[in-house]
Amino acid sequence: MAQVDKILEVKNLTVSFKTPSGMVRAVRDVTFDLYRNETLCIVGESGSGKSVTNRAVLGILAGNGVIDDGQILYRGENLVAIEEQDFHRIRGTKIAMIFQDPLSSLNPIMKVGRQITEAILLHKDRIKRLYGTKIEKEFIDLRKLKYRYRFDKQSVSLEFDRQYKKLQEGRSIEVFRKTREQLFKNYILGMEKAKTNERGDARADAIAMIRQEYAKGLAAAKAVYANRPKDESIEFRKQVNIISHQYESDKKAIIDEFKRLRPNLQDALNQAKIKAQQEVQTYRDAAVQAYHQAIAAAADLNDPKQRKQAFGKARNAYVRSLRITKQEAKERVIQLMKEVGIPEPEKRFYHYPFQYSGGMRQRIVIAIALATDPEVLICDEPTTALDVTIQSQILELINKIKKERKISIIFITHNLGVVANMADRIAVMYAGKIVEFGETNEIFYNPSHPYTWALLSSMPDLESRGRLDAIPGTPPNMLFPPKGDAFAPRNKYALKIDYEIEPPMFKVSDTHFAATWLLHDYTPSYEAPAIVAKLKAKKEVYDLESDS
Repeated sequence: MAQVDKILEVKNLTVSFKTPSGMVRAVRDVTFDLYRNETLCIVGESGSGKSVTNRAVLGILAGNGVIDDGQILYRGENLVAIEEQDFHRIRGTKIAMIFQDPLSSLNPIMKVGRQITEAILLHKDRIKRLYGTKIEKEFIDLRKLKYRYRFDKQSVSLEFDRQYKKLQEGRSIEVFRKTREQLFKNYILGMEKAKTNERGDARADAIAMIRQEYAKGLAAAKAVYANRPKDESIEFRKQVNIISHQYESDKKAIIDEFKRLRPNLQDALNQAKIKAQQEVQTYRDAAVQAYHQAIAAAADLNDPKQRKQAFGKARNAYVRSLRITKQEAKERVIQLMKEVGIPEPEKRFYHYPFQYSGGMRQRIVIAIALATDPEVLICDEPTTALDVTIQSQILELINKIKKERKISIIFITHNLGVVANMADRIAVMYAGKIVEFGETNEIFYNPSHPYTWALLSSMPDLESRGRLDAIPGTPPNMLFPPKGDAFAPRNKYALKIDYEIEPPMFKVSDTHFAATWLLHDYTPSYEAPAIVAKLKAKKEVYDLESDS
């Protein structure tokens, strides 16, 4: 897909949650793009970070959630950097979300028609929307500069702290302290081990040896500290002065750049505001003129009843030109309800959520998401709570909406079978990371990561016989992210290196990537599971049938 079609970019996103037990690393260095009129499906077990990633995109993380690193670029604007008051321009209007449980998403004591209408009436002021549209580009450009200024200053400050900490850790006194702490830890652990595992003379000998090693190590550390360079403190202060001067210089350059660029962008915004005000006034004048003409035409009518109706229509047309009225919002809601497949929408408009079935409630939630004509629709497991036949209907509806409205979709699920007929590309997530990424045919017919193999092997189909292959074990505790490949403890194809070093993304094709050491050139030969050969055979048959 062409770069010009790119709508959303997530770059190196890292999200953590503060808990009493520590930081839970829910999302780790996630990167993906979304293009116009594309369906990107994110697949993985519960707890893999799918929903957290997309809640970060929408700016609705829980209160203890923290975006540690990364960028979320919507049309080039970094959503991580913008303030909550500015997010309202995007959340719900440009990017909307369908949540997993429709019943908990809806107000049980409010009629569904009113709930859908709310989303429309929040943006009812046409004058305000027209004005905002006219100055949007210049407003965003100035905001970008302010956020970049703030980010650059913070980055320079963090770099200074990092360099100062590195200098501090290199001092002889710090090296001595760390060595002493490590020796003491080893001493305590050794004593506990000796007292637990040894008896009699063996215990006494072990304790004596531990004490001797501790004393010897401490003496060596003291000797190294005593022989430190005499001018170490002078050299330390000299290096601190160097990085301090660099910090001040970098900060001054950032401030100067901001002062240089800001006036031009502020002038551009002021000019855009003046022009927008003129266009808004022109629009108002045209509306008033049309209203006066309609009133004059109505006044010429002889029939009092017709004259009254004409006055009412003129007034209604004038009000509608300024804002979305409740009647107009209701008409749009009824049309939306028809679009999502709600029968008798004029009647069902006045029903409560409990009067709808699960599938119908999900259709209402979809209608609420579509009410403001978003450009990106995030579907967070919208079929999980539904039976199979209703799941199929909802998936068909989402595909239909995508084609008719030309919107982009991020579809989150734990079931690869659900996305087979609707995804353009698939990202497989495990333990907060994307472990495989590719086009739908590549993931289904040439899977390359053992976790993707496991997901496909556990998925039933019409040819399934006997027990399905379950994935052994459980996902890791992200309070303590595992070393190496997070899937290694559950992976029967794991290599020794998987427990030591995290695999990079290996290129399978121009559009297909997988993070597994099995793709390394020096990996020993292995036999992939039966599901891989089965899927490749299906692909060959499918290709032959397509050619014929």
